[in-house]
Amino acid sequence: MRFRFAGLVAVAVAVVLLTTGVQAAPSHDRLFTDEQHRLQESQKTFKGGVKEGSAFNMEFVGHNDLRGRGFNADVWVHEGFAYVGHWGFTDWSTGNSRFCPEDPNNGVAVVDIREPTSPAMVSRLLNPEGTSAEDVVVYTAKYGPLEGHDIATAGIQVCGGSRYDTSFPRGLMLWDVTTPARPVELGFFDTGCCTRGLHEFEVQHRDDLSRTFAYVTVPASREPDANTASGVRDADGKDGDFRLIDITDPANPFQASTWWVQLANGPFAAQGCDPDGNFGHGAEPSDDGKTVFLSYWDSGFIALDLADPENPVFKGRTLYPADADGDGHSSSYDDERKLLFTADEDFCKTSGSGVEKGFGFLRVYDYSDLSAPVQIGQFRTPNSIGTSDSGAGDFTIHNPLFVGGRVYASWYSDGVRVIDVSDPTAPREIAFFVPPAGENPVKPSQRFVLPNTTQIWGVAWDEASGNVVISDMNTGLWILHVTV
Repeated sequence: MRFRFAGLVAVAVAVVLLTTGVQAAPSHDRLFTDEQHRLQESQKTFKGGVKEGSAFNMEFVGHNDLRGRGFNADVWVHEGFAYVGHWGFTDWSTGNSRFCPEDPNNGVAVVDIREPTSPAMVSRLLNPEGTSAEDVVVYTAKYGPLEGHDIATAGIQVCGGSRYDTSFPRGLMLWDVTTPARPVELGFFDTGCCTRGLHEFEVQHRDDLSRTFAYVTVPASREPDANTASGVRDADGKDGDFRLIDITDPANPFQASTWWVQLANGPFAAQGCDPDGNFGHGAEPSDDGKTVFLSYWDSGFIALDLADPENPVFKGRTLYPADADGDGHSSSYDDERKLLFTADEDFCKTSGSGVEKGFGFLRVYDYSDLSAPVQIGQFRTPNSIGTSDSGAGDFTIHNPLFVGGRVYASWYSDGVRVIDVSDPTAPREIAFFVPPAGENPVKPSQRFVLPNTTQIWGVAWDEASGNVVISDMNTGLWILHVTV
């Protein structure tokens, strides 16, 4: 069944106060591709485009606008509660613009979804001032001093100033959320100067070692940099884009190992529209935690053997076709079939001669041989194939989530897509939901940070209810149900 709807949600306007008094920074402070894109969009006036929602084989269940705060990022579901992060960044090359949430709009929003038709925000996990908490994972501790407790973790990045400003903490922050309405801060692992901080991560237990690890990325740790004599951006010159953090004791996390693209494995040439196309962006561990798949942007998806967690071993990587734009952003692994479902976050619809046209999409890789992965399938939405801006939106995939023979993919202005991958060589869309667009509530200096279009960032699966939970950057949390 197809239907359209409008006026489902009204979004309040919130004004974000800008941080002051931070030190000056180099003009080349690096923005990620998506941040560059959003900064460009903040200078535009968008007219037309699809504003009403649409759906196919998905039903609306509930919604919470998270107090109209905007800046919404990733979403995670655990034991009847949804956890929604927030994003922000600083651009020092265009007048020292800062998009950085402050109280009362900052923090990971904790939402009770046990009554899914009326989700209620019950608390916030507060991160340090001048930082963002984009990515969030919640789990039940299996080992260590807090065994049986529910633990929330979030990646902390600098957004109130330059990454060179050492007054801003950055890294992995942990809370006890056994009682979600009364979170207790536990510990912090500092990834150090001078990167932005911890970008994306996942958590996995190692049953063979009775340890729990966070598999994290700290992008551009080893990128050449004119500001550092060692040619790398981390302060000690030893840490790479991938870090394995032992969080068995959440109050005392520590780094077990690190890895980066080295001469033995690359470096691999950037391709498409991103000239800085080699950095670790995401990490996806196998169910046993002994393998991790790194989303390494234009270097593709890299498999590391972590049987010995202190000594990561490079096993192999995917190769993009010569005409691809690259932009390997994130992935989700099917352990049983040894398949990796990957997302290319490509905003460049037209990247020049010799590069395929359109937005980023889903690829399927057979990883039965870690040393020689092979692409066996792909899926694109109709809008992602287009090269025009008539829809005034971002029709690129963001995050894929594999659950029970299906991939649930957040797809920015294309909402959430449900893809049947029972035949991985021919992925087939069976449902989708695009919430109605809401006015961007964040207007620093009276300039929009985002267009007033649907901007679905994260997707999560609520195993207890069978519902799908998504986060929209402008309009908040949505709870949905697939009818097929």
